[in-house]
Amino acid sequence: MAGMEGKNLGRYTLSRLAGRGGMADVYEGYDPKFQRKVAVKVFKREDEEMLQRFIREARLMGSLSNDHLVPIYDTGTSLVDSVTWYYIVMPFMEGGTLRARIRRSPLSLPEACRAISDIASALDYIHSQGIIHRDIKASNVLLDSQGKCYLADFGIARTTTDATQLTTTGNVLGTVEYVAPELFEVDRKADARSDLYSLGVLLYEMVTGRLPFYAENPIALVTMHMNKRPPSPRSIAPQLSPAVERVIMKALEKKPEQRYGSATELANAFCRAAGNKNGSRQDLVAPPATVVASPAPALHVAQDQLVL
Repeated sequence: MAGMEGKNLGRYTLSRLAGRGGMADVYEGYDPKFQRKVAVKVFKREDEEMLQRFIREARLMGSLSNDHLVPIYDTGTSLVDSVTWYYIVMPFMEGGTLRARIRRSPLSLPEACRAISDIASALDYIHSQGIIHRDIKASNVLLDSQGKCYLADFGIARTTTDATQLTTTGNVLGTVEYVAPELFEVDRKADARSDLYSLGVLLYEMVTGRLPFYAENPIALVTMHMNKRPPSPRSIAPQLSPAVERVIMKALEKKPEQRYGSATELANAFCRAAGNKNGSRQDLVAPPATVVASPAPALHVAQDQLVL
């Protein structure tokens, strides 16, 4: 997709590229009607199936409302240079992504408590609406200027009815470093507990600064998720208490029934273990704005997501 800087989509003027994704790019833009900075997510693929996913994401996000979900301001299409562009307009998050924040340094325990609590609020809400996110990861959590966390990117989210069996050819499973091990079993059943495993991976990353598993290819990563115990968080971050480590390791149990029952249960257990018994939470310091056992099934990687 050619650069869209300086172009207008509807009433929105795009100023700079803020982030790239497999399905869409995000631009910093300006809304003259309300005189505010916005984020404009622009679909960039010539693929009808991907376009339908983009449209579904817009409708899904527009149907949800939670203090820790990125809201939608507007959606539309616009003809630019004889090409029809589809776009979603959202608030521009000055704090960038949680991934950028973690790259600076691991989060302190109070920061991690705040972040996991924010994300858990959003995640339990969408689960209560019968939706599985399926792509919980650091780059899909955005921070505002005060460090408040928002869950974003519902491009591969599914209702519990649709997501129970992930057997359709070409069905995206999620980002390999975060995907729950049960999704690689023969029947590949998915439910809210799969999101909770991904949240556990994210929590591990927040407090240690690294992911539980690294490998040179996705097949090796799948095998690790299914069969290998993650390295002890305290072996990476010795300052962590045994209680904090126990919470993280429970969140990463291979069997879904051995994990926490909800995202809030996980967040509360972590905050208690971290010493935040009264729920006191420290705001994240937002980084400067940036541009922004069973054999595994055959798969390939495209834009860091698994595809059957």
